[in-house]
Amino acid sequence: MKKIREKSALMPELVTDILLRLPVSSLLRFRCLSRPVCSEIDSEKFVKNHLNSSIKRRTRLKLIFFDSVLKGPSDLYYSDFDDDLVVAFVLNKPLISPYQASFVYGSCNGLILLGWDLAVWNPFTRRYKKLPLCPVQTLPGYKGFMCSGLGYDSAHDDYMILLISEVHDSDRLVYQVWIFGLKSDIWRRSRDLKDDVNTQVGHFANGALYWACKRKNKCVGFDLAKEVFFDIPLLSDCRPASIFWDSLVVFGGNVYCPTLHDGTVEYYLLVSEDKGGDVVEVSWRKEFTMENVKTIMDDVFPPWPLAYSKDRNSILLGEVGGVFWHNLENRTKQRVNIAGQPEVRGFRYNVCWESLVSVGKDSAFEGAAEGVRIDDLE
Repeated sequence: MKKIREKSALMPELVTDILLRLPVSSLLRFRCLSRPVCSEIDSEKFVKNHLNSSIKRRTRLKLIFFDSVLKGPSDLYYSDFDDDLVVAFVLNKPLISPYQASFVYGSCNGLILLGWDLAVWNPFTRRYKKLPLCPVQTLPGYKGFMCSGLGYDSAHDDYMILLISEVHDSDRLVYQVWIFGLKSDIWRRSRDLKDDVNTQVGHFANGALYWACKRKNKCVGFDLAKEVFFDIPLLSDCRPASIFWDSLVVFGGNVYCPTLHDGTVEYYLLVSEDKGGDVVEVSWRKEFTMENVKTIMDDVFPPWPLAYSKDRNSILLGEVGGVFWHNLENRTKQRVNIAGQPEVRGFRYNVCWESLVSVGKDSAFEGAAEGVRIDDLE
């Protein structure tokens, strides 16, 4: 009898271990199996463990991409790393506008920040939340928001949306910073930004959002937990490759600055150390190089790294016209032919973990978790 009880006590742990290995679509269906199973899947602990399990095992990673050139309505697409990126699917996104193209301001742990009307969306649970109007948008001197970003504040266990807006105040231009927390469910003003940035998208890594400044000698970061900006000077050899395009990229959970010199792209890794208080010491270190790179224009649009292969011998790099694997050992590259990917020259790419992470209070249900294969639409 004692052995039977010991085995029974292990069953919940075995069930949880099995559930952690399942994709989100299966977990959503299995919520109806029983109340204990539903409670387990819905718990914050399970949601975090499921995400961490995916990251640790490097599974359920998606490539999200969209046409950044198209001015009218456009689609979002995804392809699955677990299936070797063989086919593209259309993501049926919420808040479809007949006038605006798709735009992704960033992704974090399965959540996607959609523009132009800001909304946080989990395409795998099919839940989204349209953000309320930010107070800065009602000011007389409001000129529009300059950039935005999505990140995770581990200190407060909250997902944060940051909005930087241009406001005319007493004949001077002020860059107001506003933050929306999914848990607090309100906008609140933070410290103003002193420098103009040259990109719309804030790149999230290691608890902070990063932008390149229009002055090419530095970048700027914003610590989500401390709500402070910090400057990141650039070395003479480490200059963003473009003042028009996103000059920084996030890859493998770290920030990189790609530089382009005579057809050679060098990728510099941002190394930061918290010194306490508001002091963060930063430096750049060259990590890897690509030679004989052809770009659309001189010093514009170098390939940007997206993800390691599972054996970490290759890196997936994105260009405006597609993606390819770059072998780190022999420095060869192999184009990835994603079946059904439209023939355009303006793709932007993001990588996104499939997750159960909630979009917060008052969410709505819309969009398609499974997606539609593009070949089926023809």
